[in-house]
Amino acid sequence: MRVLKQEIYFPIIVGIHFIFWAIDLYFYEGSFKEVSSDTVLFGELTNVSWRNPHRILGEVFSSWVVTVFAFNFLMATRARWVETLFGGLDKMYLIHRRSGVIAVFLLIAHFIVVPRDLIEFNPGKPLGFYAFILIIIGVILSATPLFKRKIPYHKWVNFHKLMGVFYVLGVIHGILVDSLIKELPITRVYVFGMAFVGILAWFYKAFLFGVFNRKLNYTVKSIKNLGNNITELTLEADAKTLDFRAGQFAFFTFPSISKKEQHPFTISSHPHDDCLKITIKGLGDYTNSLSKKIATNDKVKVEGPYGKFSSALSKEKEQVWIAGGIGITPFLSLIKDYYTNKVILYWCVNNEDEATHKEELESMANTNPLFQFVLWDSKNRGHLSVDDLSLRDPEKKAYLICGPEALKKNIIKSLKQEGVKQKNIYDEEFAFR
Repeated sequence: MRVLKQEIYFPIIVGIHFIFWAIDLYFYEGSFKEVSSDTVLFGELTNVSWRNPHRILGEVFSSWVVTVFAFNFLMATRARWVETLFGGLDKMYLIHRRSGVIAVFLLIAHFIVVPRDLIEFNPGKPLGFYAFILIIIGVILSATPLFKRKIPYHKWVNFHKLMGVFYVLGVIHGILVDSLIKELPITRVYVFGMAFVGILAWFYKAFLFGVFNRKLNYTVKSIKNLGNNITELTLEADAKTLDFRAGQFAFFTFPSISKKEQHPFTISSHPHDDCLKITIKGLGDYTNSLSKKIATNDKVKVEGPYGKFSSALSKEKEQVWIAGGIGITPFLSLIKDYYTNKVILYWCVNNEDEATHKEELESMANTNPLFQFVLWDSKNRGHLSVDDLSLRDPEKKAYLICGPEALKKNIIKSLKQEGVKQKNIYDEEFAFR
């Protein structure tokens, strides 16, 4: 199945709109008219036909906003088929975030350009204004790096859920006010149909998700403080075990810390192992000093699995794995998978003290002729580059990369300059908000 990457997703969204609007406007013979309307920046429109650019552009912008948010709510359901379509939950959430930001600019453009009727009062008008303000505030708090760092994760999640309410207000506004969309059959069905899908998706995620996505019960069996603010937890299933593939992640809830707050962590154990292991680096209020917040025999709720990061995506090729810091976690699971071609793993750390699994990986490299391990000490050797990999026929290999964004961008850019195609490069995203 072809993965719907952002390079494809956004042109499709834009293209569908242009096609539907173009067909409808070409055949439209109605008498929609601006009898007496005004715009924010372009003055009043009196007895002007529907062909004026303010009306058409204003409503095109609004239809984009409605459908972009609808798709975003659909992504938030974490439905398996949606995740598969986008090539993994991590990739899907990246598109989700960027779509939200784009939708805000489209919403502002709609507010500035679209004419407002001056003849009679309509309750949809103030409702639209309130929805506009609330959505702007919601996206700013959800997507701006400053607020994401300052707002605790559980509060951020709860506020983010309100975006559905703001969206419903905006849809009601669209239903109540007079618009050209209502007179265009294809566009009308598409826009209001997607609005309905978006509202259903939000309602499902907000109120029904927990009913249909039962979390598995686990118990903390052991806790290891590996140093450098890294904690390794071993979890034992109370009953049913998580069915996952190497390289995947899940969402974990520790009731002893918070009964409602959940966080995604990559699973560092292998599916054939008796217990579930997660290796966590302290990167915020929740994960800092995690070993002191959790005790043996604490209960854990596990939801998943998610993710498509797997060596099975390209088993027929020799593979180069590149990990940065805690980005080693999916490879700790993948390394125990069966593979028939050579694999070389580069693990980039600031210094050797951070290489908490060095001995384990070196031992596997010594016993497996198909696996080679290179620990890259950035403090002494500088940042890893493609030249340092000394690759022979780089375009014939597959690459799995997990680590900080700067590392991924630099490596991927250099690989493409060496003739490596995007389809042979697989990477995992870290951020989920």
